Amino acid sequence: MSETNETLAFFAQGWQNYQQQLSIALARLSEEQLALRAAPNLRSINELARHIISVRAGWFHFQLEEGGENLVAFLTWSEPESPPRSADELVSGLEKTWQVIQEVLGRYTLADLQSTVQDEWEGQVYTITRGWVIWHVLEHDLHHGGEIAYSLGMHGLTALDI
Repeated sequence: MSETNETLAFFAQGWQNYQQQLSIALARLSEEQLALRAAPNLRSINELARHIISVRAGWFHFQLEEGGENLVAFLTWSEPESPPRSADELVSGLEKTWQVIQEVLGRYTLADLQSTVQDEWEGQVYTITRGWVIWHVLEHDLHHGGEIAYSLGMHGLTALDI
């Protein structure tokens, strides 16, 4: 295994542990608990989890061209008209998107991480590295997972054990 792969494996293990704790926290929630919010104008726990899953799917499917059809079902989960999902569905979505991430992290070399892809945002085209995409998805998971943890805690529910 190359030094790059060993380094990625180290960080992937931490990310996987975080994901497992998020899955454990979500798995025990009822439909009513998944609908809880930190404030009326903020996303519910269900919406936050769907957003994490959908964003993972989008970046890996569209920008990195990874995961193929395994990710397509999740692309619309954070759309406003997307229905709430059960705890089992959310955990499954996290697991399925994680499988793609884990496979990519196990395969990418330093050259892969440094290679560029194009992304369009609000009419402007950006050139970004594959490594930046992976970092962005990781920081996105951490940010919104933190919102889930905060929402759980403020409602007296068990948050992520990290």
